[in-house]
Amino acid sequence: MKRILLIATILMVAACAPTRTVQEGVKDPGPRVVANPLPANQRITVGIARFTNESVYGSGLFTDASGDRIGKQASDLLARHLVATQRFNVVERQDIGKLAAEADLMGLSKEQFKQNLMGVDALIMGSVAELGRDTTGNTWVIGKSKTQRARARVVLRLVDPRTGQVFYTQEGAGEADLSSSSTLGFGGATGFDSTLEGKAIDAAIVNMMNNVMATLEARRNQIQ
Repeated sequence: MKRILLIATILMVAACAPTRTVQEGVKDPGPRVVANPLPANQRITVGIARFTNESVYGSGLFTDASGDRIGKQASDLLARHLVATQRFNVVERQDIGKLAAEADLMGLSKEQFKQNLMGVDALIMGSVAELGRDTTGNTWVIGKSKTQRARARVVLRLVDPRTGQVFYTQEGAGEADLSSSSTLGFGGATGFDSTLEGKAIDAAIVNMMNNVMATLEARRNQIQ
């Protein structure tokens, strides 16, 4: 009888043990970008001229003394993906004033600074057109769940710097979520994750990369 009671107690404890799972992922990260590197002298030169946050979300919160943090984040992510392909020379344009100040500290004149700058074959301008998040959850007799989800829509256009002509435009969407569940009230739910917006923006950019690359490659062939 004692053995039966012991087994029953173990089973009851096992049944009541709290379980908590956390899953974090990016929805639809887009096709994997695969590219063979090119020598620097064969690459098209690209500059990111402007990237802003045009969404209602975070318009008053996500700014700092130097400007729009969400827009700069999107710009940095796009630059990182372009550089990672090793098929483009990516030059700085958004913070060119800081480069000019550094050149001045090095003793270069304004004319020398301009002469040393690389010209671009294409300028990229874009915006985070939509950005938002929501939190959903369910509660039942023995447990609860919570899911945080961020969604982003990014729009960009490629511009000929010589004529100002827009020769390509595209938008991409991305989503990232973080979910948790607990049993019998143990384990709790996840806290607020402030990184989900960035992951959603990154997914939106990745979804556009193959088409952007193909367009820039066609541009390179036209120039050459």
